[in-house]
Amino acid sequence: MTKLLIGLLLMSFLISADVEEVGRYQLAVSIYENKKGTIYIVETVLDTKTGKVVTRRKKKASSYKLPYKNKHRKTIYEE
Repeated sequence: MTKLLIGLLLMSFLISADVEEVGRYQLAVSIYENKKGTIYIVETVLDTKTGKVVTRRKKKASSYKLPYKNKHRKTIYEE
């Protein structure tokens, strides 16, 4: 009888547990060099469930690490 009660209790925990999506988004990083020789790093975030591009960013390789200076010469410490 106790095994049956423990089994039912465990089943109720398994059924009521929320399922979280782990690994839904994928980050793809590639390097791009234009005709002038400027090197860019392109970050693309993909939604693996729908297959669509969520965001795409292109940054100069020289300003990829924090802190960096933006086009207005302001120092950026966080994004």
